[in-house]
Amino acid sequence: MNTATLPAERFRAMPSVWRGLPWAMARARGLGQSRLTLTLTMAAAVLRHRPLMRRWMAVLHELHARGLLADLPAEYLRAVLPYVHMGVSTADRIRHLIDHADWLEAALVPGAVRRLVSGESLPLASLTPPRGFESMRLVLSRPARHSPEGDLLLTLALRREERVHVAPPIELCVVAFSCFRVEDRLCLVVGGIRGQRHPVLRLSPVEINNALQGWKPAVFQMRVMQELARLWDMPLLGLDADSHFLRGWPRRLRGRNLETWQRIDESYAELWDHFDAPLRSDGWRLLPRDSDEALAATALSPEKRARQIQRADFWMRSANQMRQEFKLLLQRPERRPALGRNTVSDTVAEGEAGPSSAVDSDSFLPPPQSSRVLETGPAVLN
Repeated sequence: MNTATLPAERFRAMPSVWRGLPWAMARARGLGQSRLTLTLTMAAAVLRHRPLMRRWMAVLHELHARGLLADLPAEYLRAVLPYVHMGVSTADRIRHLIDHADWLEAALVPGAVRRLVSGESLPLASLTPPRGFESMRLVLSRPARHSPEGDLLLTLALRREERVHVAPPIELCVVAFSCFRVEDRLCLVVGGIRGQRHPVLRLSPVEINNALQGWKPAVFQMRVMQELARLWDMPLLGLDADSHFLRGWPRRLRGRNLETWQRIDESYAELWDHFDAPLRSDGWRLLPRDSDEALAATALSPEKRARQIQRADFWMRSANQMRQEFKLLLQRPERRPALGRNTVSDTVAEGEAGPSSAVDSDSFLPPPQSSRVLETGPAVLN
């Protein structure tokens, strides 16, 4: 979210929840909805869930007052817009938004949230760049506009060595994720994954293979998400394509949306199967936080064994770099009243039991199982 492009309107007193009606009228076109539809949806949400809507407004007003939120009206409207899982109720969506807002400040070191809000990207880790490239980084950022797939973006980006001019970094893979409670357990949830989109700043399949030592970008990024889930001590969930917002009514009737969803369905299914992620009844895929590093060398030819070992070595070196650099920006929060608001931050203080404790998190996960993570995965995710 780039605050330079947002209005400078300030709210000294907390606005009424009914202010959402004129905001919906004014912002509907920019959100791809009709004024009537969005305004009626907002009115229904306030009538049916007024306490929750007031709580959501209170959270936003606090962040706004502290300079961590520039466009309060736009954020308030998110309560009635698609958000990650198509099938959640309005009440659950509001709770999810509050969960994430509360968790974010506790999960990052002081000052990092303000940098995110100001539109700055946070380099989480600098990996060893391949030959011909100046850098390879994992970067954390917020979407340029409100994303229905998640509140944070994890980007794997490479920058070529400077020749004539400095070119922008090339985004190999971007993961959209959020953090909120599913079945009363705080979870790291992946709502979207995409590959390269830029028509010019791209790498060929051969360059990608050489840069990542045989890893597919989407598989590598999900391994990074496993590292983050362990660091924050949370279950890791992935959204099944049937629960994607494009499957919701009436978006499924649009031919372009249907075509996009079909590509998403194919890519997601391949990736979740790659990690042996079972489908839950609520539309989430439950991913293991650990993947087996053992090499089944006896069943492979000498050439395949060499490639397998090369991939394993690249991952272990990259993981060691990540674990060291994550400590500079990320932290495991404690469970306590946060910032005076009516929410609670998201993990458990020492000696306290709760939904984010190690015991509870592990009970939410399937038993460790072998993963084909060192084999090839989806070539392109949309």
